[in-house]
Amino acid sequence: MKVIYEREEGDVGIATLILFIAIIIVAAIASSLIIYVGVTLREQGEKIAKETVSQITTSLRVLNILGDRDPDGMDSNIISVKAPVSADHDAPLGGVITNVTLNSANPLSVKIIWNSAKDEMSGMWKEVIYRMGGDYQTLKSMLGDENYVKAAGKVIAVLYENFTDNRSYVDYSVQPDETYGYAIIGYDRAGNAVLYSAINQTVHVPTGTPDTTAPSGTVESIQTSGYGVIITWHATDDGSGIAMQKIYRAKKQITSSNIHNATLIAEVGNTTFKYMDYPPSTGTWYYAIVGEDRAGNSALYTATVDHVNITMADTSSPTTPQGLHYEVGPYFIKLRWRGAEDEESGILEYEIFRSKNYNALTSPAIFSKPPYAVVKNTSFVDYRYTPYESYNYLVVAVDKAGNHCDVVYPQSTLQILQIKVALGPGSQPVDFNTVIVEISDGAKDVSLKLNSNGFGINGSDSSHYSVSIVNDPTGEFEKSYILEDGAIVIMYINCRAAGLSLTSQSTAEMKLIAGDGIPVYREITVPPIMLNRFVQIY
Repeated sequence: MKVIYEREEGDVGIATLILFIAIIIVAAIASSLIIYVGVTLREQGEKIAKETVSQITTSLRVLNILGDRDPDGMDSNIISVKAPVSADHDAPLGGVITNVTLNSANPLSVKIIWNSAKDEMSGMWKEVIYRMGGDYQTLKSMLGDENYVKAAGKVIAVLYENFTDNRSYVDYSVQPDETYGYAIIGYDRAGNAVLYSAINQTVHVPTGTPDTTAPSGTVESIQTSGYGVIITWHATDDGSGIAMQKIYRAKKQITSSNIHNATLIAEVGNTTFKYMDYPPSTGTWYYAIVGEDRAGNSALYTATVDHVNITMADTSSPTTPQGLHYEVGPYFIKLRWRGAEDEESGILEYEIFRSKNYNALTSPAIFSKPPYAVVKNTSFVDYRYTPYESYNYLVVAVDKAGNHCDVVYPQSTLQILQIKVALGPGSQPVDFNTVIVEISDGAKDVSLKLNSNGFGINGSDSSHYSVSIVNDPTGEFEKSYILEDGAIVIMYINCRAAGLSLTSQSTAEMKLIAGDGIPVYREITVPPIMLNRFVQIY
């Protein structure tokens, strides 16, 4: 049996106590560590959650980005178009001269009757009537050859509308005791031609009295009206009838001997006896009118008064047509634009110039050449092109005084960026007073804040972006610049003022920072610009 002494019992008790205290200390330390780790993890979790919530609840969504090449908000009146892959190369169908006969003996004349050709692609453009003289056998041979008709025939009329069956035209310029043959060539709007066939196209004109008497008329008054001059007259012709009347203007008196030096300002029909002219400058201007009948006789009308003193003249250019754009179809290129304005004399017409060479349209010499087309309305359809080719068009407004609008040339770089934005999914309202835009073209970095002094493109400058409202259901953005759900705005970045160079095919990096929310990153790649003012980027 083991005997335990009192001293040994004391040693065991102390050791047990020390062990117990150690266990308590370790437990306390472990507990403290666990609590610290827990608190730290909780704080980190709360921070991450807070950041995540912040990012989710404050964000912007870019709907699109548009580049504007013109710094002054003016559209260029030059546009580049790539022609469609196909074109109308088919000639019109049909067209037949049904009869050629004497119309009357006094005055001598021949009546041509025909059915017009049809064209389902580009449509009919014009009909050109030719006349040739000779014997029957020679005429029969010549009139069946389109090239010979164009080379040897005399054009007696060109008609541009009413392409129907049983059309008629009376030729009053024939001579007695002559044999004539007639041919008609019809053209579609693409320039394709067809020589009309004929049931009967020749006639012998017997003896008779041709119309050799010119129209007669009198200029009754010439009066100023604002920037213009109103001319009134009367005229008659008892023979073949008035075909047209030509109005001339000059700085000195116009006579039969010097009328070739005067300016022909207008040609009007046989029912017009009043005309308004807009002289190019002040001073004294003379006017004269020549009447021409269907037989080709012409004469200068007499004048009660032949001049007027001008104190106001329209020397201002009309505005440049805006919104020039195009569309292409299977067989056409169509241009559209918004009408120009002119407060003095008003818009007369639009001249269309076309060239494959862009530089040809930028030269002032372009106005010394005839335009490709002239239209009175604000659209033009071109059917004459080579598939796949690129064409440049210039649309120029001309007022009634003959002034041309300015030519607005596209810039070589993007001048303005238009960024359309709305709230991101689930986002809370975003205060644009805290939104920063950072953008870099690789050579320059800029940081822009909101210009809160006004709306619109003019508010953007070297250190500010501006905004305009597309949709603001509650009206809150207009009042406080706070973007709410359903609202859409456009942000304007003035690249020119900020010193950014966004040339064709260059790149830039952009960041929209919405307070503590998620920054929106976009890499902008500028596409080949061609000649259009606006360039879709995103």
